[in-house]
Amino acid sequence: MNQKNQKDQRNQKSKIDPRLAKAIIHKLGSFGTPPEFGIEYFSVGLEPYLNVIENEYLEDILKLNLSSFKLITGNYGGGKTHLLYLIRDLAWQHNYVTSYVSLSPTECPFDRLELVYKKVVSNITPPLKQNILEQQWETGIEVLLKHWYSNVREERNIISKIKNLESSSFTNALKAAMISLVSDDDEEFSGVMQWLKGEDVPRELRLRHRISERIDRSTAFRMLRSLVQFINSIGYSGLILLFDEAERGMSISSTRDKRRALDNLRQLVDECGNSRLPGAMFFYAVPDENLLLEGSGGVYEALKQRLRSSFTRINPMGVKINLEDIGVNPEDFLKRLGMKLTNIFECAYKIELDKEILSHSIKNMVYAALELQSLDISYRRIFVIGVIEVFQRIRENSKPLNRTDAQQILRSTVKMLSDKEKEEVEKEEF
Repeated sequence: MNQKNQKDQRNQKSKIDPRLAKAIIHKLGSFGTPPEFGIEYFSVGLEPYLNVIENEYLEDILKLNLSSFKLITGNYGGGKTHLLYLIRDLAWQHNYVTSYVSLSPTECPFDRLELVYKKVVSNITPPLKQNILEQQWETGIEVLLKHWYSNVREERNIISKIKNLESSSFTNALKAAMISLVSDDDEEFSGVMQWLKGEDVPRELRLRHRISERIDRSTAFRMLRSLVQFINSIGYSGLILLFDEAERGMSISSTRDKRRALDNLRQLVDECGNSRLPGAMFFYAVPDENLLLEGSGGVYEALKQRLRSSFTRINPMGVKINLEDIGVNPEDFLKRLGMKLTNIFECAYKIELDKEILSHSIKNMVYAALELQSLDISYRRIFVIGVIEVFQRIRENSKPLNRTDAQQILRSTVKMLSDKEKEEVEKEEF
């Protein structure tokens, strides 16, 4: 390794807080799932997508009070959640509110928009700009309102800023919440928050604040639009919604539910671009677009037509972001990923691994991982878990890893991930 590369590597390690580095290693080494923070330190090949999202949308289209929808596809463990977190962090830099929603068959299926709405408002996060290790990590619409109030409390006529929302009930609930904050009435604030979060509230409270609607299947989309309109009107750049079908299957359990979910998705795609969703961008990540779009009939054909174009640097208006085709060949991807993870590991444990042993071992892990490309589980996730185990072995005995050992480690990793997935499926069923 030349002197410039060694210097760059030392500089990168010095920028990572050792506590964050260790948190990253522990999270990735367990199941290969990305941690909440620090993912920029081990990202590979996603810069072209992020640059287009930032330049074309966060800094331009959304600032014109327009909206957009993107579909992210990739194998199980192929980096969808990773990309969503990167988009979230980028959105915060541009003063966007975000909400990351993990979809699931039991708690948050996309055919039940009222449940999706509840998750969205529960996971609302105002822009975070400080070191996450030095601040409390809180989410929810109550956090957003308090964050906004802390920024405008010295201004006059705060309540008058809440206007021109589609739902009068949503408007009145927000006004009541702000009046409660101004008067330090915690009990009333909590009651109004309960309604805004989609829970049942006493009739007296709804009458007192002229809240005539319930948040249910028939009103959920209107409430979601009102939320977008509110966020856009109070000084934030807009709202970035990140929907993640995090498991290998979909959150939709039956054919009827699937049709309803796809119709909801079609409606959402159609809404993007009009004035009712100002400054909003929706990302929907799925493990396999065929699970979403296979079938016949009007709703399938309508959605296929809307989602068929590919999002690229030269076609930023395209819809599909395919993480299996990011323009980096698999071998180069894994080698670059391995070196970035090495930097994090060395920072976490404040050591420097033998470079010759490390290079030989990573090379064997790359070849062993590439042999597993045909599996349903992404070879990338398998590699991440396995290579962190290799780092630990080198740290303990300073011996290089041969090809047979690499294959054994990755076979064990595949079995562990398969067993974990089976356990999660059984948990969902019961």
